[in-house]
Amino acid sequence: MIGRIGKGDILSGIPGSITGHDEVPFSLTEEFVSVYRMHSLIPDNIAFFDSETSDHKKTTPIEGVVFGKARDLLADGTLTWSNAFYSFGINYPGAITIRNHPKFLRDLSTPNGRHLDIATVDILRDRERGVPRYNEFRRLFHLKPAKTFSKLCGGNEALAADVASVYGNDIKKIDLLVGCLCEPLPKGFGFSDTAFRVFILMATRRLKSDRFIATEWKPKMYTKSGLKWIQDSTMKDVLGRHFPELKVVLKDVKNAFALWPKVGKAGMYNGPETNA
Repeated sequence: MIGRIGKGDILSGIPGSITGHDEVPFSLTEEFVSVYRMHSLIPDNIAFFDSETSDHKKTTPIEGVVFGKARDLLADGTLTWSNAFYSFGINYPGAITIRNHPKFLRDLSTPNGRHLDIATVDILRDRERGVPRYNEFRRLFHLKPAKTFSKLCGGNEALAADVASVYGNDIKKIDLLVGCLCEPLPKGFGFSDTAFRVFILMATRRLKSDRFIATEWKPKMYTKSGLKWIQDSTMKDVLGRHFPELKVVLKDVKNAFALWPKVGKAGMYNGPETNA
């Protein structure tokens, strides 16, 4: 309403500002890759429901819907796209925490014949690329390092003892990923404060580097009706346009990226997929 205030982005935001790279070509940094290892989000199973009747269709191990099998559930006519989106909306992801890596990724056979333990690969890649260990990483981000294993694990003494035994009781050796997954979470957070610092930095950098969000964010580029469409549309609107049958489910949903309400018979399903 009142235009941009000052030269910075703190008061007025990034859209409509000027593109800037801070004299460094845009890139996805090693820090960003390292804290974005979120394989814990992947559940062991997915429960599928009918989006209109809420009937439970089937519960499928995650390995049954990956790689070449990704299309099978839809190809055989058992499920529709709206069934799939509704099911994803009411299934919980895995928590981003220690001891919660999906089993199938620790014994993964890829289509090209490789056999991998992704949990091990994640740690080895950081070490090979010279990413600092957890405490040194925090120091370089001007954050306090963990002084004890107990402090790192939020007072969980059993976990602290296990982590200490793995690292020979040397807190300087804790890998970045392990440290992030052990951290007690700030209230309302789904992942560690350490990871959040990198995310907010990288998200800002991505937006500032995109001329269609920074420099060209104006009616001349998008038209007035185009800008209104962008500003007034949410993911909820996008889903409703493509799958009208989901409008009833999404009616009272404020944020389509949060869990959706379970309608009718879906609320009677007792599996951990929609309840844990």
